[in-house]
Amino acid sequence: MDDKRLRWLVCRLPALNHMAESFRDCERREIQVSEIERMGRIKRFLSPQIADAVLRSEESDPFKTHRREVTVVFLDLRGFTSFSEGAEPEEVIEFLRGYHAEMGRLIFQFDGTLEHFAGDGIMVFFNDPVPREDHTAMAARLAVSVRARVRELQPGWRKRGYDLDVGVGMAAGYATLGTIGFEGRMDYGAIGNVTILASRLSAAAQGGQILTNQKTLSKIEEVAEAEPVGELELKGFARPVAAFNIVRLK
Repeated sequence: MDDKRLRWLVCRLPALNHMAESFRDCERREIQVSEIERMGRIKRFLSPQIADAVLRSEESDPFKTHRREVTVVFLDLRGFTSFSEGAEPEEVIEFLRGYHAEMGRLIFQFDGTLEHFAGDGIMVFFNDPVPREDHTAMAARLAVSVRARVRELQPGWRKRGYDLDVGVGMAAGYATLGTIGFEGRMDYGAIGNVTILASRLSAAAQGGQILTNQKTLSKIEEVAEAEPVGELELKGFARPVAAFNIVRLK
C-alpha cells in the first residue's frame, strides 16, 4: 500500500470506527427491542414468576408447538346470561372488568397459564410452559379459591341485583400446545379432548360446583375431598362421564 493510500485510511479511521460503533448500536437496539417484545408476549399469558422463569430459560421459543400433559380449568358464571340481558352494556363491561381482575389475581397466585377470557368464561391450564409435577393439585387449589372468592363477592353482587355464581370444570390429560392465530394477533393455547372435557364439565356444573372426572380425581385424592354427582351426558362424548364435585381440600 502506498503512502498516499495509507494517509487516506488513517484520516478516515475515526469516521470508520464511528460507523462500526453505530452498526453495533443498531444491532444492540434490535436485540433489546426483540427481547422486550418477547417479554411482553410471554407476560400476557403467565404470572410474573412463571414469565421470569421462561425468560431465564435457554429455550429460544417456549411457545413452539408441543404435546404435554396439562390440567385445564374452566370458569363459567351461572346466571350471567340473564344478568347481561337485563343490564346496560356499560354495566356488564364494568362488572366483567372487576370479575376478571379478581380471577386474574388468583390465577397468577397459583401459577396458572391464562389462555383466554371469553365474556364470563375463563380458561386456565397448568404444567405449561413451565412443568410442575403437582399441576393437578394446583388446579384444584385454584378452583377451590375461586369458589371461595366468589362467595365473598356475592353479597355485594346481590345488593346490586346480580344473582350470580360460578361453575367450574377441571380435567387432566394430554394436549397440544402452541401459538394460535395469525401475524399480528397470536394467542397461546391448548387443544385436545382434555380442554373440551373441562369446558363441558364447567357448563354442566351448578353454581358452586367444581366438577371433574374419575381420572383427574385419582390424581388429587390425597389433597381433595369429592362427592359423586352421577354420570353426565356431555356434548361431544359418546359415553356418559362419571362426574365428581370437589367439596373441599384436605
